[in-house]
Amino acid sequence: MTRFGLSFRSSMPHSGRVSQLLRMRRNKVRSSIFTNMVIALLLLLTPIIMLYAYSNRTSSRVLTEEIVKAKRTQVETFVGQLGQMFAQFDSYQKMLYESTEVRNLAYPDLLGDDLLHYRTLKTVSEEINRLAGSGRWKGIIAVVYPKTGMIIKSNSSLNAMPPALPDKDAFWSYQKRVNGEPYFIETISSPAKTAKAEESDLTVIAKVDEGEIKSDLSDMKNKGLEDPFLYKPGFTPIYNYTANKALIEQMLPDLLPSEHSDESSYKPLLMQTENGAYQVHMEVVQPLGWYLVDYVPIDKIMAPIKRNQTTFYIISGMMLFMACILGFILYRSIRIPFRKLMQGMNFIEKGIYTSRMKDPPRGEFRYLYQRFNSMATRIEELIEDVLKEQIRTKEANVKQLQSQINPHFLYNTLAYIKSMVELGEREAAVSMTMNLSKYYRYTTKTSRSLATLGEELELVVNYLDIHRMLTDDFEYEIDIEPAVLEMEIPRLTLQPLVENVILHAFRKPVQYGIVRIRGSVEAGIARIVVEDNGPGIPPVQLEQMMSRIRNAASGEIDSGLQNVHQRLVLLYGGGSGLMLRMSEWGGLSAEMSWFVQDE
Repeated sequence: MTRFGLSFRSSMPHSGRVSQLLRMRRNKVRSSIFTNMVIALLLLLTPIIMLYAYSNRTSSRVLTEEIVKAKRTQVETFVGQLGQMFAQFDSYQKMLYESTEVRNLAYPDLLGDDLLHYRTLKTVSEEINRLAGSGRWKGIIAVVYPKTGMIIKSNSSLNAMPPALPDKDAFWSYQKRVNGEPYFIETISSPAKTAKAEESDLTVIAKVDEGEIKSDLSDMKNKGLEDPFLYKPGFTPIYNYTANKALIEQMLPDLLPSEHSDESSYKPLLMQTENGAYQVHMEVVQPLGWYLVDYVPIDKIMAPIKRNQTTFYIISGMMLFMACILGFILYRSIRIPFRKLMQGMNFIEKGIYTSRMKDPPRGEFRYLYQRFNSMATRIEELIEDVLKEQIRTKEANVKQLQSQINPHFLYNTLAYIKSMVELGEREAAVSMTMNLSKYYRYTTKTSRSLATLGEELELVVNYLDIHRMLTDDFEYEIDIEPAVLEMEIPRLTLQPLVENVILHAFRKPVQYGIVRIRGSVEAGIARIVVEDNGPGIPPVQLEQMMSRIRNAASGEIDSGLQNVHQRLVLLYGGGSGLMLRMSEWGGLSAEMSWFVQDE
């Protein structure tokens, strides 16, 4: 049972501090007082400045992280757009590669006549032009038939097709021209081309000029990126049309794409150039294997924080100036009595109710000191009375509730022993006597008010075995989870439920009685259910019984079920207790439940 204790402490005397203040007032050395007040104000501002420095460092870190996240989100968004465009060309290639008409043109003999060949050629050409015109980029989509020398392409310009196809099929590769714009190309052949000497029946080509990518990079720059460009080690970067190439060339030696392989620990690169420090963000464009790179000047990131710092220092200077003007007045008339009053309130808040205000000053603060002392005295008296009354009430209730259970079981057991002796059942009487001895050895252990469920269950099993020897008209089942057996419950709470079954459920003739005891714990609530296959109780009477059990706290407890319920509620709080309902066998089901407390 929880014990409550009262602890009162006396407030420390402040006579030495008050005498010092009085001597300072008598000296009337205003310059010295003013100097001390300014020093005190500076000491008060020091923690504020330290807190601001810490807050500023934290806000700088948070702001930098947020900018990094925002910039990375921007870069990832545009990387996704680039990847989507290349993936779109991949899907176009796959559609043409799997088209029956495209494959038929590789084998003219299968088409039969020239009319069918012409129609198929026209269908394939229209499909290629439709696919090439559906995207944002003006890329080239073509089908080449090496054996027949036929080429079907989406653009009729002379420089649309590359001068030579790659030696083998590959994903997007970067190709340069001697006199022309570089481009990305991807081929897929049937059958697949894995070496230069091999010749395929058909090859589907997707080609994107570098100019299309530069236009996209310039569009990204207009939509929020600083100066994006594509980069791959060993290749010349692909710039946007207005890129600062001189600055980017200073960054290229320090770009290390391998550091960005771990997505969970992404950090931007910090680079120092002749023009200042920069934060560099890189994300790989998966279809190409190139990196989209963008950078942000550190000065641009820190500009809001620097503005915040400047504003704070200006306001701090103004506050210090005003504090110096008002310090002397506040010190003489308000600060000293107000500080003492706040100290007294802090003592009350910490539970030191013996604190009293001494040496009341003149004016309004004298009245406040008197009212404070009166309030502290009244609070001390009320809290002491209430806590003591709670302790007495709770201890009395627990002892009363637990003591009522002992004679309840004793009367029933002695009645059984008397009956067995009268009937000459010596062994049954001896067995009952021995179990009664064990029971009282268990119940007279007053050192603990709680017992494990395993101990309670051992007593119940003994009780049931005795009654089975006497009547032999019922059996029992026990299904308790191992974890529940180690839990502690109030002593002698399970036995009254079983006793209620023996006395009431099997009092009327039944075919064969069954008692089942189940125990489990789920969602922080432990439950013990005792149910039988007796005749049961009508619903109206069952509700009346539950009402008496719940309302027993306001009156005398006259039954074991009321006792069990009130002890559970008292020791485990609201929501715990005893619940009666119809069992699945038609008899009565009594369920004890309580909240499982942490260690």
